[in-house]
Amino acid sequence: MQNSIEERIDALLAGETVPDGPGAAIAVIRDGQIVHRKAYGLANIEWNVPLTPDAVFRIASLTKQFTAIAIMMLAERGQLSVDAPIEACLPDWPARGRTITVRHLLNHTSGIWRHDSDQGDRTRRPNPPVEDVIRMIYSQPFEFEPGERYSYNNSGYILLGAIIAAVSGKAYEDFLRDEVFVPLGMDHTGLLRHEAITPKRAYGYVRGRKRFHNARLDAMSWSHAAGALGSTLDDLAKWDRAIRTGRLISAATLETMLAETPLNDGSSYSYGFGWGTADYEGRRAFHHTGGISGFGSHMLHFRDQDLTTVVLSNLYLFPFDKVTRGLIRAALDLDAIGLTPTTLSASQLTACAGRFDGDYEREIFAVDRGLAFVENGRPALLPVSPTEFRQADDPENIYRFYDLSEGLYQRLDCLSPLWPVTTFLRTAKT
Repeated sequence: MQNSIEERIDALLAGETVPDGPGAAIAVIRDGQIVHRKAYGLANIEWNVPLTPDAVFRIASLTKQFTAIAIMMLAERGQLSVDAPIEACLPDWPARGRTITVRHLLNHTSGIWRHDSDQGDRTRRPNPPVEDVIRMIYSQPFEFEPGERYSYNNSGYILLGAIIAAVSGKAYEDFLRDEVFVPLGMDHTGLLRHEAITPKRAYGYVRGRKRFHNARLDAMSWSHAAGALGSTLDDLAKWDRAIRTGRLISAATLETMLAETPLNDGSSYSYGFGWGTADYEGRRAFHHTGGISGFGSHMLHFRDQDLTTVVLSNLYLFPFDKVTRGLIRAALDLDAIGLTPTTLSASQLTACAGRFDGDYEREIFAVDRGLAFVENGRPALLPVSPTEFRQADDPENIYRFYDLSEGLYQRLDCLSPLWPVTTFLRTAKT
């Protein structure tokens, strides 16, 4: 007999948090009722203050769904068209011969310059007015033709915030307050400014080599309509209910937002407007993650059953994806995923080792039992066949090697249940 949902979730979080470190607040919502609501770890390490389920967290890119809903509310009112060029809403936008639409901003296919492509700038620079950030975006060259490919782009959502302000006549945060947060009773959600006194705000942390450290402050205007909101479990439960019951937009508009993004070459990408789409265990879902200095978050909604999970953490790079899947499996009473590794020869392991380049670079080397990433130097991938490895601490993540040439595999696919396949190409022999 399976343990109770609470026992399974407690065990899951016990493996991902420590009592004297930062942690997470967790919610599972079924049929509009919260069936699990609990916090683990500390809100403030220096004062040894525990996290509570009503703590306020930065939710980072979960902000995008609020921005996207606000755009669609204005579209339903006839105040804008998602297929209109940006300059229809922002007359000073320098089009420079390109037709970039509101839709391109929503689904990350615009090709505009990404103002935070140098992540170090997020915490090094002061907090400039958001208008200065927008002027920076206006002045930079494009990265690719509109619709050519999907490329996650916070700059696009900064511009969407400016569009909301221009079309509604209210500041972005005021529109969300008046049209979303107040009507829904989301009393603890809004732009989470550093200087504001915010009751029950969780402090943000990063993991060092030996201990946790206070996270650097992240410039709020740097993320703004792309990632500057703060919220709580209870407020996000109200948000989930509003989405599911059509409080803000119609069911037809929601379906439009959850449609995959078509690209110019006829392919599509599993992201809509402010949400990614996925199938998990044969169930359709829409979801989004958030990561910002000191915080991580994930919220997932199943489309064909009334089940939602929320993970809010005050630790940067908290394993919110793994925890979300654990919550789902507990809520659906599914068995945990096991891992039974096989034994490979030294030459079979060496065939997979090397430097691979994709959206980012990964360097992998062979160890006695499997493969390890250079950055942590411990066995991280265990073999289940000569070409397939599973992540040791999260067996649902799969790494497949193929295209053997001169004894070395040339391509690597990384597969995670909620995300599109990521492909890496070998760049150097090791």
